[in-house]
Amino acid sequence: MGRPRKNSLSAGAIAATLSKKISILPEFFDINTGIDGYWEALLKRFSKISRIYGFSRAEAPLLEDIKLYQKFYGTANPDFLVKFEQGHLLAALRPSQLPGILRYFIQQKLNDPPGIYKWHYSGFTTKVAASGELNSDYEFGCEILGGFSHLSEAQSIVAAWEFLTSLELEELTLEINNLGSQECQQSYGRALVDALLPKKYELCDNCNEDLSFRPLYVFRCPNLDCQAVFPENVPTILDFLDQDSHKDFTSVLEALDEMNIPYQLNNFYVGKEINEKTNFVVKSEHKGENISLVEGGYHSALAARLGGKNHKAFGFSGSLKLLKRIMEESNAEPLRRITTEVCLVPLGELAAKRSLRLFRDLTAEKIIVYDHFGLSGVKNQLKIASEHQVPIALIMGQKEAQDEMVILRDVKSGMQEIISYDKIIEEVKKRLGK
Repeated sequence: MGRPRKNSLSAGAIAATLSKKISILPEFFDINTGIDGYWEALLKRFSKISRIYGFSRAEAPLLEDIKLYQKFYGTANPDFLVKFEQGHLLAALRPSQLPGILRYFIQQKLNDPPGIYKWHYSGFTTKVAASGELNSDYEFGCEILGGFSHLSEAQSIVAAWEFLTSLELEELTLEINNLGSQECQQSYGRALVDALLPKKYELCDNCNEDLSFRPLYVFRCPNLDCQAVFPENVPTILDFLDQDSHKDFTSVLEALDEMNIPYQLNNFYVGKEINEKTNFVVKSEHKGENISLVEGGYHSALAARLGGKNHKAFGFSGSLKLLKRIMEESNAEPLRRITTEVCLVPLGELAAKRSLRLFRDLTAEKIIVYDHFGLSGVKNQLKIASEHQVPIALIMGQKEAQDEMVILRDVKSGMQEIISYDKIIEEVKKRLGK
């Protein structure tokens, strides 16, 4: 039996080390909602807006098997990961919450049988920055998984928009694009390379590297000289979309129009993970800089990397750390509290579209709405309304949608009456004592 190793530090050195003041790591930060009103406002508002739009809380572990991130990011050595080795296990801190959320959905086989799952998340993430320093963030996001439709997709976009507009940030812009399927992107990528190769000396080194490996990423280049090359020299991806992508995109835009959400088509916007189909970003003009606050899109191909199947997934994410900084620099006031009052029960496609407008009109009057766009059958929907103790249910079938009428039902008593659409908001407010 060998002699025990001596500690390499002397007793005096250890004492000196322990006597030093302990501080938080550089680029990391603490959160205390009792002291910091901005953190309290952001966390409460995001949680309540998410609940209003039907998202329940989910969170993946801080530490995951490194193979999860290797598959998700499509590389054997993601250089931004903070890695840990314990025995035969190589793990990494989460750089983003989405990989863990998708992993959980697939691992639990929640799509068998198919259903709709709406999750929101928020929590710390950690990356290695390009400088080699550790960088901590506090990410938030929402994800819809399973058998959802374009209406749920549009509603997710509106949830992001409503959250950011509720913060009273200045100069918000919603930009939207459609990237089509993976096959559409491959065809477009080849056309993009053909169009930009003659201009390669006008592009930065990063753009030229992207042209070789992932052509659509050139549109994420922040270099203004590169951005000036694109509009006049490259085709738009809308010319390469298949029929299904065109149809889906049209339906999403119609739903946003129904809810009076302002948006701009940006044919050169590409999501941060090169998603599929609908991609969107909400930007803010702050101190002369155009800042992306939320980015979202389809994550089905990313889910397929992890599980081998093309699970439907759509969602968005952003940084609460960034939002806090912008609010502080703008001297924005911390926000008021919110409270669930009305349940929407649409029956059929036309009624669901009309109910999107009703949802928007109700929330514009600060009425908190619990919706059921993903379910069918009035009995099941009213049962859920009763379980959530929602006092009023607004039912709309195909006939009511065509006649611009709404059935108002007192959930507790079961009494109901038919009211014209133009009077329903005032009637709801009267019933709620507003």
